[in-house]
Amino acid sequence: MLVFPALAYGYIGPGAGFGILTSFVVFLNAIAVSLLSFLFWPIMVIIRSVKKSKRPLKSSCEKVVILGLDGLSPHLVEKYWENGDLPNLKKLSEQGTYNRMKTTTPGVSPVAWSSFQTGVNPGKHGIFDFLSADRKRYLAVLSSVKTKTFVKKNFLGIKKEEVSSTLLRMSKPFWSLLGKYGIRSTVLRVPITYPPEPLDGRLLSGMCVPDLRGSQGSYTVMAPESKKAQFTGGIGCVLNKHKVGWESSIPGPEGCADVQVFFKQEKNGTWEVQSGDEKIEVQGDKLSQWLTLCYKAGRTKVKGIARFRITEGPVVYCTALHVDPSSPVVPLSHPVHYSRYLSGAVGQFATLGLAEDTWALSNGHLDEKSFLNMAWAYYDERKRMFTNALTNGKDGLSVCVFDTSDRIQHMFWGDGLEPGSVIHKMYIEMDNLVGETMKMMKKNQRLIVMSDHGFTSFHTCIDFNKWLVDNGFMVLEDGVTTIDASFHGVDWSQTKAYAMGLSGINLNMKNREGQGIVDVSLADSLMKEIREKLLQLKDNNTSVINSVKFAKDIYSGGYINRSPDIIPGTNVGYRADWGCVTGCVGKQAIYPNDRHWNGDHCHDSDLVKAVLFTNWKYSTAEPEIIDIAPTVLKMLGIKPPAYMDGRVL
Repeated sequence: MLVFPALAYGYIGPGAGFGILTSFVVFLNAIAVSLLSFLFWPIMVIIRSVKKSKRPLKSSCEKVVILGLDGLSPHLVEKYWENGDLPNLKKLSEQGTYNRMKTTTPGVSPVAWSSFQTGVNPGKHGIFDFLSADRKRYLAVLSSVKTKTFVKKNFLGIKKEEVSSTLLRMSKPFWSLLGKYGIRSTVLRVPITYPPEPLDGRLLSGMCVPDLRGSQGSYTVMAPESKKAQFTGGIGCVLNKHKVGWESSIPGPEGCADVQVFFKQEKNGTWEVQSGDEKIEVQGDKLSQWLTLCYKAGRTKVKGIARFRITEGPVVYCTALHVDPSSPVVPLSHPVHYSRYLSGAVGQFATLGLAEDTWALSNGHLDEKSFLNMAWAYYDERKRMFTNALTNGKDGLSVCVFDTSDRIQHMFWGDGLEPGSVIHKMYIEMDNLVGETMKMMKKNQRLIVMSDHGFTSFHTCIDFNKWLVDNGFMVLEDGVTTIDASFHGVDWSQTKAYAMGLSGINLNMKNREGQGIVDVSLADSLMKEIREKLLQLKDNNTSVINSVKFAKDIYSGGYINRSPDIIPGTNVGYRADWGCVTGCVGKQAIYPNDRHWNGDHCHDSDLVKAVLFTNWKYSTAEPEIIDIAPTVLKMLGIKPPAYMDGRVL
């Protein structure tokens, strides 16, 4: 089982709970893997050498380094070049090649990074959005991970609830193919790699890693009872007076007792925060370092880490409870002890898939300065991991994805793009990172600097479900005018289509949806009618929809059935509203976006192309994100498999 692992298990909730022996089993597994790695190291060196000798092609380099800068936009790179900025990216483009790179349809991170790692279109890997439709129940579910809870009896006949999580991204990442030829890889925080799959090398999972509560990120706000009503969003807890100052209890995973945390203000204005035997210092309203919070489920200890911010009142903000990488209760990495190694090598670090707390900023529980402090702190953690990977070991592939560029553009696009702006400063820092990476490159190594998509503004919301109602494609029950969640109030007996997620419209098909009414023979004409009307949608004489594509025309492969039927590509500034994600119907089809989240990439994919820099010349026109996988394989002496859609650059 250790030598040939077949399944990846993990925990995701909320409300699924932890098994009593989870931490103990993970601990034993880590020890066993470490011992086996040590004992079999000489044998593995020989085996790897034999595998490398069997590579079918001659390699053109010794190593490939891929630096992923999520959301870096070619429009801004080229704009800042005109000002003489970004000298390292400019130098890289002159030494090698720079191109605007075609992203996936739609150009959203889980879809694009899945195509990056597999070299195939979404129809072959099955990821089409952050969420997918449970068509039978008309519910939005996480597109990349499926969680199953089951009851199992042990050898004593005692029943125990267990949870397994399965990665829903299909096809194989190209680094798994490298391992067949003895080429080791280090893969850091690439989205849609949770739960981690086995590979010859090391992997730390990225997007979709849950927090300790099993959610995708739920922060906590603590305030005195008299002030609690003033705050909305997050998990609310009461701060109580205590002999040391203040005290509160932070809820953890289901089945665990809450953890007490004490807050004491010093004479110099700083705060001491204590949980158990651990203490940290919080200065003013700055974000603290990590504090370990130890929860107990029976005799089992479940450890998480969190950061704090304390403002006047006092009001305490606590980040989501990140799984402690030094003592993980879910598999964060492969091998399982790799996250422990990293926490020792670079210090504690954020493990949540979407770590930067954009919702806390939108809800006012973080100010812009604190959010940026958080984003850059996580960036520094990632940078130390990346440096560690480049300076240790002789991997044939090193990949690291940085999320900072994406999160900052989402939250600060509306503040301007001119020199001195938050976004301009971020691009300069990304350029510095590229420069530092270039200095670490050795002779006969190839460098790829890339994003998964570009960016543009998001100033206006499109409620596609309201539009479907207004145009007679969706019908609400008598007396219902708006819907708050999960399509409660839709008359499915008369509804032909519904929108779910950020990038798609589904037909209410017979024998597919739970209460489908559209016959397959009428599907094409209905889709054409919807497309024709969508393309006519205007907002003060501005075209809202740039393109409308059908899944059957743009995807190929065995998982097209997971895709929405219709993919509207919105124009610059327009995006599906938040209610579309979970099945809401609002009052207006078009209305202003008043949230702090004012930049986005859920538009027509041609409007949000990615960037691609290489330190070698190539002549392929119009590169696509699916081209990276076969290109890396070819450079390292492996013939790309026939199922890959991408071309070799």
